[in-house]
Amino acid sequence: MRNGRPRVLRLPALQRLALCLLPCLAACATAVAESADQPPRFELPAPKGTPLRFVVYGDTRFTTREHVAHANARRALVEKIAAEQPAAILVGGDLVYEGRDPEEYRIYKSETADWAARKIAVFPALGNHELKGCEDADDANPCLENWWATFGSLRPYRWYSVSFGATLLAVILDSTSSLKPESEQRQWFERQITEADQRFPFIVVLLHYPPVRDPIYPVTLDEKLVAHYLSSKARSLHAQVVVVGSHVHNYERFNRDGIMYLVSGGGGANPVPAVRMFGELSRLTTGVNFHYLRFVVDGDRLTATMVRFDEKDQSGHPWSEPDHFEVNARH
Repeated sequence: MRNGRPRVLRLPALQRLALCLLPCLAACATAVAESADQPPRFELPAPKGTPLRFVVYGDTRFTTREHVAHANARRALVEKIAAEQPAAILVGGDLVYEGRDPEEYRIYKSETADWAARKIAVFPALGNHELKGCEDADDANPCLENWWATFGSLRPYRWYSVSFGATLLAVILDSTSSLKPESEQRQWFERQITEADQRFPFIVVLLHYPPVRDPIYPVTLDEKLVAHYLSSKARSLHAQVVVVGSHVHNYERFNRDGIMYLVSGGGGANPVPAVRMFGELSRLTTGVNFHYLRFVVDGDRLTATMVRFDEKDQSGHPWSEPDHFEVNARH
């Protein structure tokens, strides 16, 4: 640490170039990292002269197990996202179905080869399925090894952050590790929010278990503690905060204490219903919602659009954008 700020180390140019040639590695082109004893921070330059555009979604389940995922929808979303040419793709967990199976990560690399060819940086969060198959092991290392082998710049960490110039900070958490106030991850998270609040107009928090969601789905671990912490800070925050979770295989949107909470779990996993009560804002009438979120930051305005794919469409127009919102920087 230096003057209260994380020390960042830029990768040499040739090393950065080599990393770009690996499929969908998190540290692409302009990645930086914090000091060796701290989780990494990756830094991407904000585009000059054009708005910042990035994609967030989750529960893709790259697998050959047909009973747990819809491969056609998953591949259609991957192709559409590539055509967006985003600065980055943030995946909110459950990238694969069984984290212990390295073949599923090979499927991910194969199906997203176009992302790698376009040098689109990919930043994943850990979900419960990244650890599936290791529940009875002494530790989660066999599953984590597969994750780190795919996203080598993250080793040996399970949470980290990504900055887009001075425009936006993405704080990527591990829902499967403790977020209680005394935990290592929670203390790191609070430091990230405190520091970023003075430096970035927008903060996106990404984690697998959504802190705010339809209450028919039970609390899974500590995710509600994230919402409680942010609510306690809401009046004093200078930055606008948006929180995106996955896990629930649908789309939902809520506003709590001026903070927008999104559920984006429509990346290809089998759909689940959403009741859409208790303040849910999108009011979608469709039960099945394969989708991703397109975020655009243009000056002092952040907009988000839910891009939906209709797997059953027979008209030749399967894409729609049924939900949209924007927030303005608070200054």
